[in-house]
Amino acid sequence: MAQDYLIGIDLGTSVVKTSLFDTDGKALADATRETALDQPAPGRAEQRGDEFYAAALETLKEVVDKTGIPPASVAAITFDGQMAGAIAIDDEWNALTPWYPSALDNRYQPYVAEMQARVGDRLFELNGSLPFMAPRMLWWQDQNPDLYRQISKVLILANYVAGRMANLTADEAFVDPSYLTWIGVSDTARRAWSEEIAGACDIPLEKLPRIVPATSVIGYLSAEAASACGLVQGIPLIAGAGDQVAGFMGAGLVAEGQLVDVAGTFPVLATTLADFFADTEYQMLQPLAGPIGDDHWYSMMYISGGGLTHRWYRDQFAGEELAQAALEGVSAYELLDGRAAAAPPGSDGLLFIPHLVGRACPSDPAVRGSWLGFTWTHTRAHFYRSVLESIAYDYAQALEIVRSYTPDVHFSEVRVVGGGANSDLWNQIKADVLGVPYVRLQREDVAALGCAIMGGHAVGIYPDMAATAAQFAQTVRRVEPQPAQHDHYQAYVQAYTHAFDQLRGVYQTLTALQERPFTS
Repeated sequence: MAQDYLIGIDLGTSVVKTSLFDTDGKALADATRETALDQPAPGRAEQRGDEFYAAALETLKEVVDKTGIPPASVAAITFDGQMAGAIAIDDEWNALTPWYPSALDNRYQPYVAEMQARVGDRLFELNGSLPFMAPRMLWWQDQNPDLYRQISKVLILANYVAGRMANLTADEAFVDPSYLTWIGVSDTARRAWSEEIAGACDIPLEKLPRIVPATSVIGYLSAEAASACGLVQGIPLIAGAGDQVAGFMGAGLVAEGQLVDVAGTFPVLATTLADFFADTEYQMLQPLAGPIGDDHWYSMMYISGGGLTHRWYRDQFAGEELAQAALEGVSAYELLDGRAAAAPPGSDGLLFIPHLVGRACPSDPAVRGSWLGFTWTHTRAHFYRSVLESIAYDYAQALEIVRSYTPDVHFSEVRVVGGGANSDLWNQIKADVLGVPYVRLQREDVAALGCAIMGGHAVGIYPDMAATAAQFAQTVRRVEPQPAQHDHYQAYVQAYTHAFDQLRGVYQTLTALQERPFTS
């Protein structure tokens, strides 16, 4: 039977999404399941690997049922997911811990400082960024040594789910290179584990999975999993990559100098490069290994929960727009955009700091949200426009740093995906601030498409991954920067950049006060 279909499974923080494609890159069906995030106290967040595995099987079955495809016609299933965190397993692939997602669970933070003390500047030089998994291993060593002794391997969430579907043993555990910089024990430029970091931090490399290319067949769909999802046993399961890297592939980021803006819950600005570099000077950028080859790299920055700030603003300050939107059957964000468009570039001297849960790039957990410079003349339109502009100012900082490391690279356009890509105003603001055209893609959710491309390459359907990604990334709208607005915005970018240094002491004081309980 012809194997004409490819499946991508995206394991996000709040949703598991499975998409089925034909070999022309057309999405034939999607299915989603919400997943629980247990946050019993500030700085604590846990998710269950079992729940993600069950959701993956349920969504697989749903896309198969929706399309009615023959169960044996799927050529490959590929996985992407949350890039930062940790879940530990025993020899038989049983989860010994919850999945601890990214910085949402920050109990590992003291052990980041311990790693920095032990390794010094070499941590950034070799690994490329501050880590998430390795400090959790130190946390377990220190706080729960009995658990730590039982751990066979420490995994990334998507790799845990894929391995369980293939019925792997711990010795067969894997990770693809896109995750390495977040793990914290790697010589990322070589796409290998670092004996230097591991030795200095007393992290046994045998507890880490083998590193395999993103397009590796890591196993085959087990009889049990096949029965649960309505497919046949033996379908190749492909390693895949972190959700951002899969999305970059789906957005067609394959040529040096291409930029992408992921305008979602965690806003991301990334670019494609031919060489690895570690941002040791500013510590704002993370290097991510691309799937096409050893000379395929991404450099990215992100804003923790920056997209959630829009929802927070809407819920707290846009009651009028919410009520009107309900009557008119439109989005409240459309109405907010319409009013913000009437405010001038720079919001009449109003700056917003969008890091409501701390700054991630560069790391500064004490940073909080701020409005600076408002007067009685400022309206809600100014305040909302300043929220939109703040993300663009952060991006401008990151792009300037990328340019300092890669002076010969030309950046021709930014491809924008995610829910925020639908805002023409926001795209225009970001194009004006960066001085680079913004191009909207036809498909917002590109991570699953990136999975399909990697899976198709792994089984021989797409011999040239780069050409396939470029072909599938269809654009629908282009926004050019306006020179006068770009010139006007540059002073605001400088003011925004300086604000962090000026406010650092205030943020630290407020954080300490917030942590001190009030007693009457």
